[in-house]
Amino acid sequence: MDRLQAGYEAFSRGEPDDDLLAPDYVLHQASSIVDTAGVFEGPGGIRDVVAELEEAFEDFSVEPEEFTVAPTGEIVVLVHARGRGRGSGMQIDNHIAHVWTFREGRAVRTVVYEEPDEALEAVGLGEMKRS
Repeated sequence: MDRLQAGYEAFSRGEPDDDLLAPDYVLHQASSIVDTAGVFEGPGGIRDVVAELEEAFEDFSVEPEEFTVAPTGEIVVLVHARGRGRGSGMQIDNHIAHVWTFREGRAVRTVVYEEPDEALEAVGLGEMKRS
């Protein structure tokens, strides 16, 4: 989990940790929070997301608040996403979730959920729903 935490810190600096991601890594981002919805492949895909976020926001952060290992072996990260739109000044302040799948110590997949409860349900942790 320390390595994943460090990965979030690197992402927040705009410097994704390529070593955290397997060459066949895939990010599934279904998000209306920012205009980065879609499927992004490989470490280069994460760099594309960072570039889009930097273009859209003057100030953007994703702060992991809780890490949970699911019975499936996946890691659910409850995240606080904040930012201020570039030009518009519009503020976002949302709680979302990321579900990470690892193979041989490297991430092969991340699915972004707009609703943390949906992420918990997806990995069999529905009983942990947040209030």
